Amino acid sequence: MKNSGATKMYLAMAGLLAIAEIVLLSTGNGKLPISGLVLFAFFYALAFSAQKSEKFRGLSFTLQIFAFVSFVLYFPQIFTDWGFNTNKLIIPSIQVIMFGMGTKLDLKDFVKEFRKPVVVIAGTIMVFLLMPLAALLIVNIWNFPPEVAAGIILVGACPGGVASNVMTYLAKGNLALSVTLTTFATLLSPLVTPFLMKLFAGQLIEVNTVSMMISIVNMILIPIFAGIVANKILYGKLEWVKKDLNMILLAAAAFIAGLILIFVPFPALFKSSQTGLILVAWAVAIVSVTIVVIRRTNGPADWMDLVLPKLSLTAIMLYIVVVAAHNQQTLLTIGPALFVATIAHNLIGLASGYAASKALRFSDEDVRAVTIEVGLKNSGLAVGLAYDVLKSTAAALAPLIFGTWMNIAASSLASFWSHIPLRIKQTKATQEKT
Repeated sequence: MKNSGATKMYLAMAGLLAIAEIVLLSTGNGKLPISGLVLFAFFYALAFSAQKSEKFRGLSFTLQIFAFVSFVLYFPQIFTDWGFNTNKLIIPSIQVIMFGMGTKLDLKDFVKEFRKPVVVIAGTIMVFLLMPLAALLIVNIWNFPPEVAAGIILVGACPGGVASNVMTYLAKGNLALSVTLTTFATLLSPLVTPFLMKLFAGQLIEVNTVSMMISIVNMILIPIFAGIVANKILYGKLEWVKKDLNMILLAAAAFIAGLILIFVPFPALFKSSQTGLILVAWAVAIVSVTIVVIRRTNGPADWMDLVLPKLSLTAIMLYIVVVAAHNQQTLLTIGPALFVATIAHNLIGLASGYAASKALRFSDEDVRAVTIEVGLKNSGLAVGLAYDVLKSTAAALAPLIFGTWMNIAASSLASFWSHIPLRIKQTKATQEKT
C-alpha cells in the first residue's frame, strides 16, 4: 500500500510539472533555464514513480537518463569543462562497465550452450548482420550528414551489451544463451566490427580498421579480462588468496605496475591500450586491498556485487551526459529526426531477430534470447569508437540515443513476454503427466 501511495504521489507531481512545462512552452519561454529545471524534475518524478512500481521498475534508470539529458541540453557548460576536456572520461567510463561484465563471466555458465552450436552460430551471425543491414535501410531513407549516418551503422556493427542479458532474464528467455551470444560476439568484435564498418560506412567516413581493432581490445577485452581476474581473486579456490599478506603484496605489485605503465612510451598505434592495461593493474590492486579490509572488518563477502552495479550505472550516466553536453547544438537541430530513425532501427532489429529465429524453428526460450540480443547493442562501445577511432562527435549521437531508447523498447517487450507462457515448458509438463 505504501508503494502504491508513493507512486500516485510522484505521478501527481509529474502531472503538475508537465502542465508547468506546457505553459512555459506555449508562452514562448521554453528556452529559459527554468524550463530545463522543470523538465528535469518532471522526468525524475516519473523515475521515482517507476522505482516504486514492481511492473515499471526497469524504466526508472532510463527516465533518470532523460532527466539528466534534459538538464544537459539547457546547461551544457557544466559538463564540458571540469578543468580538463570531459571527453577524456568517455573511454574510462566504458572500461568500468566492461570490467563489471567481466566479474560476472563464468565459463561454466555458457560452455554448455555450445552443445547446440547451430543456435549459437546462427544467433551470432544475426547479431552482426541484421542490424547493419537495417542501418543501411535507415540511412538511405533519412538524409543525415555522413558522420551521423556512420554512427547509425556503427551501432548496428557492434556486439550486444550486458543490458540484453538483463532483459532476457526478465523476458523469461534463455539467459545462458544470451550470455553466450554476448560473450562470443564481444570476443569476435575486434575483427568483425571494423570489417563491417569498412564495408558499410567506408564511403561515409574514414575507417582505420587496425586502430578500431586495437581500440575495441582496449575498451572491451582488456577490462573484461581484468574483471575475470578479479572474479578469480574474489571467488576462486586458490589457497594463496586466503592469506592477507599475499593480497597486500599483490596489491602493491599491481599498483606499482600501473604507475610504471603511465610512463611507458607506447607506440602511437597501441597508445589507446595504455589506459586499459593501467585499469587491469589498478583494478587488481583495489580488489586485493578491499578483500583484506572486508576480512578485517567482517564486511559483506558480496561487496563487489553491491558496488559494481551502482558504479556501472554511474559510468553509463557519465558518458551519456558528457556526449550530450558536447553535442548540444547538433542534438537540438537533428535530434528529433535522429530519434525517430533510431527507434525505427531498433524496432527493425527486434522484428528481424524474432522473424529469423522463428524461421529457424528455435525454441520459445531461444527466440526471446536471440530477439533481444539482436535488437540491443553495446551502445557504449559505439560511443567510444566514435570518439577514439572515428574522431567524430556527430557519429556518437546515434549510439547515445540508441542506448537510451533500446532500454525502453526492450523492457516493454520483456514485460509483455514475462506474462506469456513458454510453449516448451508446457510440452515438458505434458510429457511428465503422460
